[in-house]
Amino acid sequence: MKKPLKYSIWALLIIYLLTNYTPISYLLKEDYTYSNVDGSYTDSEEGGKGNTYETVIRRYATFLCRHPDKDTGDNHLYRTFTIKPWCIWEWHDMIFHSERFWLPYKRP
Repeated sequence: MKKPLKYSIWALLIIYLLTNYTPISYLLKEDYTYSNVDGSYTDSEEGGKGNTYETVIRRYATFLCRHPDKDTGDNHLYRTFTIKPWCIWEWHDMIFHSERFWLPYKRP
């Protein structure tokens, strides 16, 4: 392996570790937003603190129980954030918490 390629791989690995497993990751986290098909329900995860994906799912289930008319037809939860694979600090979430990224996308 040539030295420039070897150094590039090491540099990428160090940047990944620093931006995903240190306090820096809490500063760089994005807020993930969600909505139902007609926009009557919206919620968000606050990056690094606050609401989690599981909290959003529980709140949406509660919303569907309280609004039975919304539980008919298209009752899927949609993500209203775009996936940005070039943001290396989000790779940990994309790999280990991928369920939020598998939701269908809907424009906000």
